[in-house]
Amino acid sequence: MTEKKLEAAVGMSRSWDAREAGREVARETISKLNTPPSFFLLFSTIHYEKHGGFQELLNGVWDVLPKGTPLVGGTVVGFINNYGCYTRGVSALAVSYPNMDISLGLGKNTKRNPKKAVMQSVGMVKKGLIHSNYEKRFILNLVSGPGFMKIPGYGYKKVIDSGLTSKFVTFAIGLSRYILQKGASREDEIFEEMAKQLSDYFMILGTTQDDIRGISNYQFLNDKILTNCLVNLGISTDLNLNVCTSHGMKETDIKFEITKLRKNQIIQEINNKPALNELYRILNWPVGFVNEKTMEHTILYYPISLKRGEREVPIVMPFILKNSIMTPCLIDKGEVSILTVSGRNLVESVNNCFKSFDNFKPEFGLFSNCMTILQTLGHHVYMIREEALQYFKEKPFLMFWSAGEGTYAPDSNIEYANMSFNSAIFGKELEK
Repeated sequence: MTEKKLEAAVGMSRSWDAREAGREVARETISKLNTPPSFFLLFSTIHYEKHGGFQELLNGVWDVLPKGTPLVGGTVVGFINNYGCYTRGVSALAVSYPNMDISLGLGKNTKRNPKKAVMQSVGMVKKGLIHSNYEKRFILNLVSGPGFMKIPGYGYKKVIDSGLTSKFVTFAIGLSRYILQKGASREDEIFEEMAKQLSDYFMILGTTQDDIRGISNYQFLNDKILTNCLVNLGISTDLNLNVCTSHGMKETDIKFEITKLRKNQIIQEINNKPALNELYRILNWPVGFVNEKTMEHTILYYPISLKRGEREVPIVMPFILKNSIMTPCLIDKGEVSILTVSGRNLVESVNNCFKSFDNFKPEFGLFSNCMTILQTLGHHVYMIREEALQYFKEKPFLMFWSAGEGTYAPDSNIEYANMSFNSAIFGKELEK
């Protein structure tokens, strides 16, 4: 019997013009395939918003891509592929394989009602794969990332030192979420619900993002440009696959207790004292040390291992509201610990993740990586690509930088963490 052939390819474009970039990335990707793609993943930086627009980018893709090809994607901070590391341009991953069924899902208004968005999308994915008989199931979760409102007198700031403005922001969180659909992306809530609804699926999570500012982001579904949505690519196949989350954060002996929370997301008190000043004391930092200029060079290197139910949730502290600390996800009160991270540990965690796939012969890989790793490593980010090239050899892979990441496997719990490296690798298990 002739073995069914799998083909996978990565393409990219650095053209400034949106339509030409769409044509080029599609042409370069599918020209490496002998048969039409089973699906097409498309990730773009935010630059095309002002260089023709994303509808023109998609129009260019569809000038070349065979009609009816399932397409999902969105805007990202940057990407790494077989060719290099980039923070401007567009990249795609296309796969052609006969033993593969594909279903797309869409959930709307993710910031206003994340559970309803999940149910909308899950229903579509299930319906599309209801007659598929392949054993392995996978889903790519792409969630609209954070989109913060402009604060009067401050603009788009991450450190608010005014008590009155901080109270306004705290009050406005609910209002902006439900009416304006601004604020945190709520991808952690979405991911938890996805794992409940599709517990037999392998999953990888990534959020769409702009160039780190957190002002606007977009999702792609076939020929549509979307905002504040969840888009899913569901796959049923006979390929072997697995997922992995790793990070380079190390626990320290610095521990404290979160004693007061607001909306399970704003740390107001640590050790029964105002949160930020107590954190300064714990870290031996002078009061006022964290500001807009110092934040990226301080807070990123001191994440916190927080609690969410029975899970550890390592996160960075991205927003300061006077004397409170706003987290990017829902957390619980209780004892937590300060973590530390270095560039060397981040690269080692990538290597450790690939080692977990030593029993695989990879055919292609998809990765969602935290944008704070990109900020931390800077130009040394090429070391991650070198690790990937060593593992994949000539096989294609695509990594994108986002603002919220994780993985889920049916035989384990959700893995969700900032500063993390998340992989989904498809292939064949090596004979033992």
